[in-house]
Parts: sequence; C-alpha cells; structure tokens
Amino acid sequence: MRFKLVLLGVLLTLPVTMITWADPVVQPIEQSEGMLMRSKLKRSQHVLEGLLRKDFRAIARGAKEMKLISEAAEWPRARDSVYEHFSAEFRRQCNQLEELAEQQNHQGATFTYLHMTNLCIQCHDYVRDSLRVAEPRGRRGIQLIPSEWPEGSG
Repeated sequence: MRFKLVLLGVLLTLPVTMITWADPVVQPIEQSEGMLMRSKLKRSQHVLEGLLRKDFRAIARGAKEMKLISEAAEWPRARDSVYEHFSAEFRRQCNQLEELAEQQNHQGATFTYLHMTNLCIQCHDYVRDSLRVAEPRGRRGIQLIPSEWPEGSG
C-alpha cells in the first residue's frame, strides 16, 4: 500500500515537473489542495494586473498557469457532471484568454477574464453547497456526497 502511495505521488508530480522543465516561464505549482487554490488565485491576480497594464505577456502567462494548475489539481469535491462542466469550461476559458492575449485583444481578454471570474464564483458556490455532514460507520467528519445520484442507486 505504501509503495502505491509513493508511486502515485511520483506520478502526480512528474507532469508538473516536466512542464516546469519544458517551459521555464511557468512558475512551480504548489501541491497541496489549499496551496493549489491559492496558487490559482495568485495567477488570476497576475492576469488582472496584466489587464490593467495591458501587459499581454503577463495575461497569457497567468492564463496558461491557471490552466496547468486546474489540470494538475485533484480538488476535494464530488465528481459529477455539473462540476466536470465547470472544470472543462474553466480550462476552455483559460485557453481563450491565452489566445486573446497573444492576439493583443485587450477587450476580448477583459471580457473573458470577467466571465471566468463569474464561473469561478458559481463553481465555488456549487462545490460548497454539495458538501454534506455525514457520519459513516465508525468515522466522524465531513464527507463529500454528490449532489446528484447515479441512475438506479436511490
């Protein structure tokens, strides 16, 4: 079991390490869940600063880093179709923001960033509302319960 956990840890950090080596512009991404979210928020603030200064390189870099964090992250949440939609849409908007920055389309990048921020707020509302307090047999604490149940499991 310990070997599997170590192997899983190596496999999860390997893509981030390879991405960091392949593109030295991308800053290393912190690995704990809380740090990943804070890291994504920090990159979002870099994008906002880039928009305010019309620094298209900063906008593109921030968008790319947010997408990489999103792809690397395993958030503590229920995996259901609603969350997966939010996640896919976030990555799509990161791609769009990066492309608009490369085209130096300030108005389009600004609109995409605002839409992305709204999506983040909606997703956080959804994830927070999908938490339920549960007391599984022999364990106490908060456990994630999907907000929608698979067909036939009721």
